[in-house]
Amino acid sequence: MIAFLDGGTTQTRLRVWDGQAVRLDTAVPIGARTGAIEGNGQALREAVQELIVTARRVYPLDAVVACGMLTSPTGLYEVPHLLAPVSTERLASNLVTREIEGCGSILFIPGIRTKDMDVMRGEETEVTGLRQILGLSGPVNFLHFGSHDKLIHTGDDGIQGSLTNLNGELLSAMTGATILKSSTQNPAELSNVDQDWWRQGLEAARQHGLSRAAFLVRIGGLLRGATPGQGTSWLLGALAEGNWRWIEHAGPERLTVLYGRSTVTQPFATYLADQDFPVQIASETDSALAAVAGAALLYGLWLDLAGHTLPMPVEP
Repeated sequence: MIAFLDGGTTQTRLRVWDGQAVRLDTAVPIGARTGAIEGNGQALREAVQELIVTARRVYPLDAVVACGMLTSPTGLYEVPHLLAPVSTERLASNLVTREIEGCGSILFIPGIRTKDMDVMRGEETEVTGLRQILGLSGPVNFLHFGSHDKLIHTGDDGIQGSLTNLNGELLSAMTGATILKSSTQNPAELSNVDQDWWRQGLEAARQHGLSRAAFLVRIGGLLRGATPGQGTSWLLGALAEGNWRWIEHAGPERLTVLYGRSTVTQPFATYLADQDFPVQIASETDSALAAVAGAALLYGLWLDLAGHTLPMPVEP
C-alpha cells in the first residue's frame, strides 16, 4: 500500500493506493497558504501527520509519496524545480526522500520550471498520470483549468514546458468583488454555459482586450437584457481568449486534452472542434485519478532506475 499526498494552496489530500484502486481518500482544509500566512509549516506538518496516522490505522503503508505545493517554500519540505524539458525518467530519478518530524519518511516529487517563464508543482504528476490513463502517445497539450489555467506541453519523452495565467482567480474576483457582480452569477452555481454568449465574449476579448470585454458584461445586462447566466458565459469566453491564443500558436497538429470543471472544458472543447483543432476532455473520474496514477508511475520508476528500497516508514 502506498499513500499519496497531494498538496494544494488551501487543501491537502491523502489517498491510499493498493495498485488497483484508491482504498482511502481523505483531506484537510490546510495547504501551503497556511504556512505563508503563519510564517512556518507547523500547522501543515501537523495536518499531514494527522492524515498519515489516519491511513496507518487502517492500512500498512509501504511508502508515502508527496507532490504539489507540499514541495514549495511554504509547504512541508522545499524541493527545487527541475528545468524543462524533463523526461519522465529524469523526473523520477530526482525524487527526494526526507524524514519529516512526526510524519516519518516521505518521498517528494519536484516541480518543473520553464526557463524564466513559468513554474508548476503538482501538474507534472497529473499529466504524467493522464497520459498513462488515457493511453496517449506523441505530442499532447494539456490545459488544466483551476484557480490558475495552465497549458502543459508534453511528448513521449516527458514534459517540455508550460504557461500559466490567473483566469480562475480573475473569474472569482470579477464576479464577486467588482461592478460585474450584479450582472453575473456565482460561477460555481452555473450549471449550463450559453455557447453563443461564450463565443461573443471570446470575440470581444480578441477585438477589444480583456478589460473592455469584461465591462461589456455589464452593458449586456443593462442594454441587451442578458441574464446573469449569459453574463457569466460571456465572461468565461472572454477569459478563454488567452487560452485559445496559446492553442492557436501551438498549431492544430497537437491534440489538446482539457481537464477541470465542465463549465470551462465543455464550451472550450466545442470551440476548438469548430476550429478543426483536435481536442479531448478528460473525464472527472480520470482527472481525479491523474495525480495518483502519475505518482505511482514515478514511484515505480524511482525504485527501478537506481534499485532503491525504502526503509520501513517511521511511525509518527
